[in-house]
Amino acid sequence: MKRPTEKQEEHEWIERYLTNQMPAGERAELETEMQTDPIFKQEVLLLQRTQKLMEEAFLEQRATSTVKFLQRQSRRKMQRIRLVSRSLVGLASAGLLLVLYLSASPVVFPNSENDINVTRNLSDDSSTVATPPNQIFSQFFEGQSHLSEGQYALAAKNFQQVLTASDIRPYFREAAQWHLAFAYLKSGEPDKAERMYNQFRQCIDCEYPIRTVDRWKIWWQIKWAQWLG
Repeated sequence: MKRPTEKQEEHEWIERYLTNQMPAGERAELETEMQTDPIFKQEVLLLQRTQKLMEEAFLEQRATSTVKFLQRQSRRKMQRIRLVSRSLVGLASAGLLLVLYLSASPVVFPNSENDINVTRNLSDDSSTVATPPNQIFSQFFEGQSHLSEGQYALAAKNFQQVLTASDIRPYFREAAQWHLAFAYLKSGEPDKAERMYNQFRQCIDCEYPIRTVDRWKIWWQIKWAQWLG
C-alpha cells in the first residue's frame, strides 16, 4: 500500500504501523517514506511518543484507584474490572481523550508566592534571610498577572528580566524558567519554549516541584505548536 494522500488516512496508516498491524512489505514502504521525508518521519515519531504518553498516563491514573477498588470487591467484580481495564487500554477513543486533555487542560504551576525558600538568598548561613531586590519579585508576579490576562509577550519579558538576577535561589530561578517556557509557547515561539523545557529533561536535583502531568502538557503543546507552524 502506498502512502495515503489524505491526512486522516495517513494517520490511520501510521497507527497500523505502530500497533504492528502491517504486513512486512507495507512496513518497508512506510519506513522508506520515513527515510526520504524528514517531516513524515517527525510525524511518525510524534505519534509514537503520544501513544507512549497515553499508556503511561492511563496506567498512572488508574493504578492506585483500581487497586483500592478491587480490594473492596468480590472475586467476580475483580475479574470484571480487569477485563474492562484491558478493553479500555485498547480503545482508540482513550488516545483521543488523552490528546484533548493534554491540549486543552490548563498547566498548573506550584504556588510560590509565600514559599520561604523563594525569599532566602544563596548564603550557606541558613540563619540569614535576605529578600532579593523588590523589582525582581515585582517582575515575577507581574509576569504571572500577564499570563493570566493572556498577554504572553509581556509575560515573557517579565520572566526574562527575572532571570537576569544572579542572586536568586535555584527554586525561584527554576520557577521563572518554567513560566518563561510557557510564555514563549503561548506567544507563538515554541522553539524557544522547547529550548527552555529541555533544560529540565534530565534534571535530577530540581527544586521547583512541577507535576509530571504538567510537564507532559507543556511538552505536547510545544510539539503541537511546532507541527502546526
